[in-house]
Amino acid sequence: MIHEKIPIQMSGSSKEAHLTTYILDAYEELPKDLVRPLILICPGGAYRFTADREAEMIALQFNSMGYHAAVLRYSCAPAVFPTALSEVACSVQVIQEKADMWHVDTDNLFVMGFSAGGHLAASFGVFWNRDFLSEAVGCSKERLKVKGLILSYPVITSREDYGHLESIHNLLGSDYEKKKEEMALETQVGAHVPPAFIWHTFEDQSVPFQNSLLFVEAMGKAGVPVEFHLYPKGSHGLSLANETLMRVDGTGVQKECQSWMPLLRTWLQNVTAQSASGDRNV
Repeated sequence: MIHEKIPIQMSGSSKEAHLTTYILDAYEELPKDLVRPLILICPGGAYRFTADREAEMIALQFNSMGYHAAVLRYSCAPAVFPTALSEVACSVQVIQEKADMWHVDTDNLFVMGFSAGGHLAASFGVFWNRDFLSEAVGCSKERLKVKGLILSYPVITSREDYGHLESIHNLLGSDYEKKKEEMALETQVGAHVPPAFIWHTFEDQSVPFQNSLLFVEAMGKAGVPVEFHLYPKGSHGLSLANETLMRVDGTGVQKECQSWMPLLRTWLQNVTAQSASGDRNV
C-alpha cells in the first residue's frame, strides 16, 4: 500500500492541512493495466475539526472493496471559505497528477463527506466548474470534474430552520451575513452537479434530515440522478454505525443503519460499470 501524508497548502491553509493516501498495491498476479476508482474522504466536525471516526476506518472499508482511498484533513476555523474547498480541488489535482503512478481510474473519482465534510463535498459538487477553483489550483475546470458525490448526513443548507448554523458560522467567519445565502447549497444545484449517493437519519437532531431532502429535491429538478436512503432510527455522526467505531460512551452504534455501506458498494459498482461500458451519464 502507498500510505503517505501529502501537505495540501493553498491560500489561507492551516499548516496541518494534508492528504493521507490509502493506495492499493499493483500486484504482479493482477493485470498490468488494472486501474482502480478512488474515493476522496472529507471527515466532519462542524468546520471546527476533522473527526477521526470518519477518516481512516472509512478509507480501509473502501480498500477492502478494491478501491483506492484518500482522507483530506482540510483547514477548519479560523480558515474561511473557500480555503477548504480549494484544498479539495488541490487534492483532486494531486490525484490526477499521480494517477499513473498510483494506478487510479481518473474516470471514476468520487468525493465523499460526512456532516460538515458533506457540506464540503457537496460544495465541490456545485462549485467545481467555477473559475475561482480552477484558477486556484492552476488547471482546467474539466480536470476537476468527478464521477460522483457520497454524502453522509450532510450539512447542506444555511437556512435558519434546518441549517447547522455552527458549521456555516465556522466556515464563513466575519463574512457570515455576506455569504450565508451562497452556502445554501440546494440553491446552487444544476445539471453540472455529479450524481450522488446520500444517506441520513430521521432522528438526527444536530443536522436535520431536511438538509438531504433539500439537496435531493434540487438534484431532481436539475435532472441529476441521486440515490437517497433515510433511516428511521439513529443519531448524528454514526459513521459506519457499528461497534468498530463505537464511542467511549457506547454511542455511535445503530444496527438499523449499518446497511448504508453495502448499499453504497452496490451504487459504486453500478456507477463504475457504466463508465466502463462508455456511458458517462450515470
